[in-house]
Amino acid sequence: MASQIIQIVSSTDQGPKRVRVEASPYEFTIATRAKWEMVVADENLTIAKGAFEKIRIREINLQKDLLALLCAFSPHALVSVVRVGSGAGIAPVESDRCIKAAYILGQETGEVKEGDLLGVLNVLPIMFTREANVPIVIKD
Repeated sequence: MASQIIQIVSSTDQGPKRVRVEASPYEFTIATRAKWEMVVADENLTIAKGAFEKIRIREINLQKDLLALLCAFSPHALVSVVRVGSGAGIAPVESDRCIKAAYILGQETGEVKEGDLLGVLNVLPIMFTREANVPIVIKD
């Protein structure tokens, strides 16, 4: 797996911040055990059909090496959760994270109320696969 030079883009009060890093793809194993976390609105919000909005949610704390994937089914009649975020820039899986916001798309015009279930996260433990050693030939 070859490394690449990439830019990590984070939001700041002064606008986007770019940091150049050398990164490599890596493999991981997903456990067969998982947990559901509820994405619950922590404020009221009026949303229009087709609008994309950021909404504060009840905090969800994730320990390192947990992968959070949004459930494809939407439990809310007015909105779908497109993504979640920490509000603090990048949140690598190898660090503890706190999810504080959801980015939602209005399917219909209406009111999202504090306490509404917006979506569900499937939380799965992962284990990083270490690079294997090069095989050594053993002669008889």
